[in-house]
Amino acid sequence: MPTIFAQHAQAGEYHLETRYVELGRWEWMVFKKGKTVAEFSGDATTLESAKKNAAMRVGLYTETVKWQPIGPAIEAPEE
Repeated sequence: MPTIFAQHAQAGEYHLETRYVELGRWEWMVFKKGKTVAEFSGDATTLESAKKNAAMRVGLYTETVKWQPIGPAIEAPEE
């Protein structure tokens, strides 16, 4: 089983998060600073596509966003 992490990033006035939901599904969310309800959200089939979708939603390239692990490592089943 691969070890993975939920991830988060600060991008200007936005806070981006991704998290593993279930086999083959990642959820992404974008929060405006100071808010607790997501401005944008969606899901993706990989961590990389979830990060890309979240960044693109606020007009950024994934490569310009510094993502960091958040919370404990997760043992994800093989897909």
